[in-house]
Amino acid sequence: MSEKKRNLSRRVFLGRTAALAAIPYIVPASVFGRDGSVPPSERIVLGGIGVGRRGTDDLNWMLPERDVQFVADCDPQRQRREAVKRLVDTRYGNSDCKLYADIREFLATRTDIDAVLSTTGDRWHATAAVMAMRAGKDVYSEKPSAMTIAEGQAVVETARRYRRIYQSGIQRLSEGNFTFANELLRLGYLGKVHTVRAHIAPWDAAEMRHDWLPAQPLPPKEEVDWDAWLGPCPWRPYNAAYCRGD
Repeated sequence: MSEKKRNLSRRVFLGRTAALAAIPYIVPASVFGRDGSVPPSERIVLGGIGVGRRGTDDLNWMLPERDVQFVADCDPQRQRREAVKRLVDTRYGNSDCKLYADIREFLATRTDIDAVLSTTGDRWHATAAVMAMRAGKDVYSEKPSAMTIAEGQAVVETARRYRRIYQSGIQRLSEGNFTFANELLRLGYLGKVHTVRAHIAPWDAAEMRHDWLPAQPLPPKEEVDWDAWLGPCPWRPYNAAYCRGD
């Protein structure tokens, strides 16, 4: 290339670059948190684990929060995870909510998620919380926090070790009438307490069933991953009533 052509090419390149530099970048105001929006850097990226009937109630409270963005749900039951996707996508007006059947894949691959809403069956609560906090997620878990004292201690120790925020939906530790009664107790206004009785579900009797429902044909794994659904619970034959919460 001749020196004249080289200089011409250089002038053309610099001229075009300068012209492009003169064009202002158009950045949405939402990036800066204007007009009442929340900038992406301040949003809580939220995922779900085992969101069913109770979890849907929780999720309906969370979705309207402007600083929350729900992005993915994990559930071994196809119908339940697809129901969550329909709810979330309808709320946001897109089809972005991703679905996972395996909690290990979900936690390992979604490093963008800040916190999880965990509303699995009771037997999974402590295990799911520990796994999520080890993966760097904060956790809101439905009650009960754990099935045993040892599980509860593991949840507390994991939250401390990994410096995560853990909250359990136990209204009786936060609602006004219960906190008032607790204060009366701590201040000594109830006198010396010598007996305490704890009430557990089911609501009409302080007992838990251990009998098995009749075995039914096991559905395909993509419909219900029965082993994953059981989790730490001792194995028993499949019955659809279990998955409905019966």
